[in-house]
Order: sequence, then C-alpha cells, then structure tokens
Amino acid sequence: MAARVPYLNREDLPEADRVIFDNLAAESGGTVGNIFRVLAHTPKFLRRFCSMGNNLRNKTALDPKLRELAILTVGRLTDAQYEFVHHRSIARRIGVSREQLEALADWEKSSTFSDNERAVIRYAVEATSNVRVTDATWNALKTFLDTSRMMELVQNVAYYNMVVRLLVPVGVELEPDATRQ
Repeated sequence: MAARVPYLNREDLPEADRVIFDNLAAESGGTVGNIFRVLAHTPKFLRRFCSMGNNLRNKTALDPKLRELAILTVGRLTDAQYEFVHHRSIARRIGVSREQLEALADWEKSSTFSDNERAVIRYAVEATSNVRVTDATWNALKTFLDTSRMMELVQNVAYYNMVVRLLVPVGVELEPDATRQ
C-alpha cells in the first residue's frame, strides 16, 4: 500500500519550518525518513513529535536494550514494518543480538532472553494488546527498575504505540535504503 498522503520535501514546507528537515537530515546523515515526510503536513506537531522521540531515545536512564526490545515488541504486535525495521537496526547497533531479534515471536520460551528482558517484553505485549497491565507484570518490573525507569518504559511503549498508529493507517512505506539487518 502506498502512503495515503504525499511525502513532503524540505522545499514543500514554509520557510520557517524548513529547519525541521535540516535538523532531521543532520541527525540521520542527510536523509529525512518517510515518517517525518508525512508528519510534515502538520509542522507544529512534527516539532513536538521529534522532541519527544529524541528525548525518549536519547535522554533516559532506561537501558537502551530494554527500550529497543519494548519498541520492537510494539512494532511486531501491530505489524508496523516501518517501525520494526528501523528499530531492528537501532537494536543491533546498541547490542541486541541477532538471535534475540529472531526469537522475539517466541520470547516466552526462548533462552536468549533474561528474566528482566522477558518482563519488559511482557509489559510491552500487555500494554499494546490490552492497554491494561497485570499486577504480576508490573510487580516483575519493580524488581529491577526504579520508578523513574519504569515510567520511562511506560512512556516509550505509549509513544511507540502512538507512532505505529500513525504509520499503519497512513501507509508509510520503508525508504528504499532501509536496512533489514
């Protein structure tokens, strides 16, 4: 399915908003991802979207491997290939093993995950699929995450559930050079 709205380019934006694309291109080595190109139809919200995403990815104390396992779980459960492929690459860069990535669908039984990683994946599954999270799942997180890190996990899972609910209905396509490591 092709995207349901046009992908915008830098020159399609009002002059005052072109800095958004300049910043995105600087962060990513020159290209602006398709998600941002569709969200550019609402530049005011795109600015906030980028700020929140950047803070969640780069300015939290939550272990980045746990964060990426949670995000990948959201992408997998919602069949958001754009999200899954992009975060699969990020996960590999920060140390998530190829074996873990290949075992995500079987996370409950796979020996490649630690108990803590399983607890995070379970949280992401419940929050994504049911919204409600069981006391057992919440209490398992409390055994190794302080309140601040728990809230960072909650916010990451919530944010990326919002992201997939933008990507999938709009039909955002993977960029031709997106790697599927």
